[in-house]
Amino acid sequence: MARFAAFVMAFIAFIPVILPAGQARAAVELPEEVVVGSVIYDESEDKYLSPGMVTVIRPEEKKGEQRTLPDLLEEVPGLRVIKLHGRHGYAVASVRGSTSAQVAVYVDGILMNLQNESAVDLSAIPVDDIQRIEVYRGYIPARFGAQAMGGVISIVTKNPQKPETNLSLGAGSFGRYKGTLSHGTALGDGKLFASFGYEASGGDFPYWNDNGTPYNDTEDYEARRRGNGFENTDVLLKWENAHWKARASWTKRDRELALSAPGLDKPGEEQRPGALLDTDRWDLSFGGSRTAGEVRWGWEMLYTGQAKDYDSRRGSAPSLIGGSYVTKSEYETRRAGISFNADVSLGERHFLELLAEYSKERLHVRGDSLFEYLNGIETYSRTDWNFNLQDTIALDGAGSFLLTPSLRWHEQGGEGHFSWQAALSKEFSQSWMLKSTFGTYARAPNMYERYGDGAFILPSAADLKWETGTQFDVGAMWNGEILGAQSSLSLSSFWRDSENLIEFDMENPRFGRYRNIAKAQVKGLEFEAGLDWEKWNLSLSGTWMKGENRTPDDEGSVRFYGKTLPNRPEWSASTRLTRKLLDAYGRNRGGVFAEYRYTGENYADSSEKVLFDARNVWNVGVKYDLSETMRLTLGVDDVFDSADGWRMRPDGLNGPVRMLWYPVEGRTFYATLSVEF
Repeated sequence: MARFAAFVMAFIAFIPVILPAGQARAAVELPEEVVVGSVIYDESEDKYLSPGMVTVIRPEEKKGEQRTLPDLLEEVPGLRVIKLHGRHGYAVASVRGSTSAQVAVYVDGILMNLQNESAVDLSAIPVDDIQRIEVYRGYIPARFGAQAMGGVISIVTKNPQKPETNLSLGAGSFGRYKGTLSHGTALGDGKLFASFGYEASGGDFPYWNDNGTPYNDTEDYEARRRGNGFENTDVLLKWENAHWKARASWTKRDRELALSAPGLDKPGEEQRPGALLDTDRWDLSFGGSRTAGEVRWGWEMLYTGQAKDYDSRRGSAPSLIGGSYVTKSEYETRRAGISFNADVSLGERHFLELLAEYSKERLHVRGDSLFEYLNGIETYSRTDWNFNLQDTIALDGAGSFLLTPSLRWHEQGGEGHFSWQAALSKEFSQSWMLKSTFGTYARAPNMYERYGDGAFILPSAADLKWETGTQFDVGAMWNGEILGAQSSLSLSSFWRDSENLIEFDMENPRFGRYRNIAKAQVKGLEFEAGLDWEKWNLSLSGTWMKGENRTPDDEGSVRFYGKTLPNRPEWSASTRLTRKLLDAYGRNRGGVFAEYRYTGENYADSSEKVLFDARNVWNVGVKYDLSETMRLTLGVDDVFDSADGWRMRPDGLNGPVRMLWYPVEGRTFYATLSVEF
């Protein structure tokens, strides 16, 4: 508590320095007061969610399209989804060139990042229950406790305002089928929401195999990807009223881990099977909130458990996935925590927000040969403290010119660091708004980065240091009318420097490990636009980004300075065009849509040895209301089967063109029937 008291005193001492002189006597209603205090808000308030840049996705607009969370996030400017094993395989997010571990993911306010996971597997979060997705870039509001310089993805699940039941049944290529049943109703003086979802796929698909000999095309053959299936089960139950909330969720992911493909999957030959990775996770939370005068405050207790079981003992010989001799490992995590939050209007032009969090996480490891490189240690634990203080200050009498400073303290395992942020935003009119932010961050290495996962990720070669860094951005937002369409546009520029960046390095197709990079720099531009006519809707987003390793070259053979950071394409873009289908009475009965996504060339490693080609993907579909309560959706993803021609080039552009280590599915058909009761 002594550290917390010092933290509060430092912030209080900081306030007089930034107080505007000559304050008016009339109180100003600040935008943050509206957002923090609202249970429901409309789209016009999205820009007030943060003094920095923010994008809001509403999955209801794509209902029935069998989109995964990674699919939805690919339309966000500045955000890159890294998929290692196809559309339904492991997927993580990078925001503005960050590592995936720098991106915090919340679901209904619960932090999904665990110490035994470097990043959140986005493919493990179900979409059908989501009401909206908020993506924060640059400035991180104080209501999020994680030290996330990369950004925050905040997911809010459905909270129906009236009794309703929804059923969705779908099927698709490669043996995929799914179903979701949800129900919302009043219970007591609150609202209850319950949902159950199930999804599975055989996952096998055809692809071209170069037999591991890219210089000899006489040995190439058509193969079928094997050991690529998955089975997912999701349960969600939550209840809340004006003062209390309770939530419980359970997810189960049973996933096959296919082997690296070159030279495998030969027709007529017995194949070595891949491994199995079964993951069970459950989250429980209970909290309350109250108002005392001008102060709103609340608390929440949280408990998370996760069990991961990796097993490659499926055939006569162990799988070759992961580190040598690792055939069986079990990682069990338990985390308990409590948080306290409060907000209050101070004087006439200040809105102060406070968040204090404590959690303790314990990791227990079991495995056959695991302890040879973990020195026989079976149990690891970490404690975390987070304290955030943020003040929103009106610099004018209208509340349209705001300064938002914040101070953060993060302590883990007895080592702590301060970081700070400051934002300036000016709303010139209902159409124009400018935002600019500047700040620092500090993030501790987690247990996953230190000790691996017992399979694909090996323990770090040396003890990892804390990451630190500085970021700056400036952006403009406009809304109005263009060519008769109600339109919104945003353009932002960002820059980031990092010290001791913890980066994942693929050492070979079988495994990799995390290591500190001395310095790294990322800069870029983001663009986002939406145009809405009576019958047509067009959305666009694009990113230009340059991420460079700035580690000084040593005197040996290692040369990293100026090399491109892995998994950071220089260019990416997304666009979607929708045509509404109106009946004779002008009612919307569905629509047809087309999507295009471009991902530029990017490296898989820090030495620029493995380059992935650019990829262009087209998706099309149609939705039609069979009745007032029933909708049918039909679609085709990757219409031109671009995955079939997606290649990588070792040693820059001079090496042989070869197949991917882990091929991905291409053209995919799907159908979904959605029913409301």
